[in-house]
Amino acid sequence: MGFDTARDAASTTSSPTAHFTPATSANDDDDIHDHSSPPSMHGDDAWDGPYVPAVPWPGNTYTIVERGTGRPIIRRVDGEIILGSGYKTYAPGPNIQWLCVESNNHFGFQTPYTGCYLGHDGKERMHAAATALKGWEFIVARPHPKGGYQLLSPYWSNCMKLFVVGDDGKSLVRRMHGTTLFEFKKI
Repeated sequence: MGFDTARDAASTTSSPTAHFTPATSANDDDDIHDHSSPPSMHGDDAWDGPYVPAVPWPGNTYTIVERGTGRPIIRRVDGEIILGSGYKTYAPGPNIQWLCVESNNHFGFQTPYTGCYLGHDGKERMHAAATALKGWEFIVARPHPKGGYQLLSPYWSNCMKLFVVGDDGKSLVRRMHGTTLFEFKKI
């Protein structure tokens, strides 16, 4: 089967992976690029940018927000971790900034202002009081099929627990199961 152009050949093939194909018309054989269309989600565009939430990566600073409400994770002066009332009500100040760091292939999140790491109190509550990145401060950001991330932290050496919104609707606690999802907004 012969094709007049590569565009004709591409239009008859199918692929299990969806790709962005610019719109074309019969009069644009010389310019097959439609610059008014959004960029594809391949390469660096998939990491962060205006079309997708950011992917956490060491060396970058983020505001971490609850996906369903946009409420940011806030470190209070005493190290307690709470969810704010809404992302738009907070300036990107030090209490909602989290620097992604890495140690032995584990991620952690540190407040640049205090040097304290997001972790837990050894029980159920999340806090940011530790000044060294050790096991209780390791965080796994697991992508969720519905979008966003589940945040997990170690529970002894054989289990991970999820960060979820506490019963008070404001605190973050660890549970074996939960539905709370988070997004990372790169600063």
